[in-house]
Amino acid sequence: MALAVGCAYYFARFRAEKFGISRESTEDIIFWIIVGGFIGARIYHVLSSFGYYQTHPVEIFQVWHGGLSIYGALIGGFVSLAITRKILNFNLSSVASAKEGFLILNLLDWLAPSVVLGQIIGRLSNLFNYELYGYPINLPWKMFVPEPFRLPGYESFSFFHPLFLYEIIGNVFILLVLLKIGKSHTPGRVALTYLLLYNMLRFFLEFLRIDSPFVLGFRQNAAVSLIIVVIAGISLYAINRKHVQVP
Repeated sequence: MALAVGCAYYFARFRAEKFGISRESTEDIIFWIIVGGFIGARIYHVLSSFGYYQTHPVEIFQVWHGGLSIYGALIGGFVSLAITRKILNFNLSSVASAKEGFLILNLLDWLAPSVVLGQIIGRLSNLFNYELYGYPINLPWKMFVPEPFRLPGYESFSFFHPLFLYEIIGNVFILLVLLKIGKSHTPGRVALTYLLLYNMLRFFLEFLRIDSPFVLGFRQNAAVSLIIVVIAGISLYAINRKHVQVP
């Protein structure tokens, strides 16, 4: 995870000049996004498994046992960005005269590829920890999971869908797309494309996942992904229409 955060930081710093962001502001932004993202990632996970943590409250703080949600990280990171943007008044020379809405969209466009890069590297930890695997399979790319790491009810199976690998491959494609369209001057296009493509990927992967949390009979993360896909798709369509102005 440290490697993922470090690579994401240096990639963001490398791209900062294009967005008129000073090195000092880059460090401030990334630091607070990491803090907010980490807290948000843990809170989302705990709320998703509230029944378990209600009877094991001490484990809420035992993050070394796993349990960080990308959705929580995105929400926490965005909230942190919005708050610190107001408090710290980042030095954003190229967009200093832009409306606040445009400014936030520019920041999100800058950060989106770094988030994907961090996800790609961070997902490798699932291999080392035997996490994020799907239903049993017997295909050439199957993932072996030692018995102590197998989920209840699947102790007799040895090989499973390597969902972490599927997500890595999908995120590599998404990163290439974001860098390709990164030359666009339409604020928000990169960030919304990330939200659209990643959540499309995540929606389908959730149906292969054994431990996908359910709420009211629905796969929680699949439902969240679908909602984000719809919102991002509509927003992307809107900002790409020349006569529609971003507020």
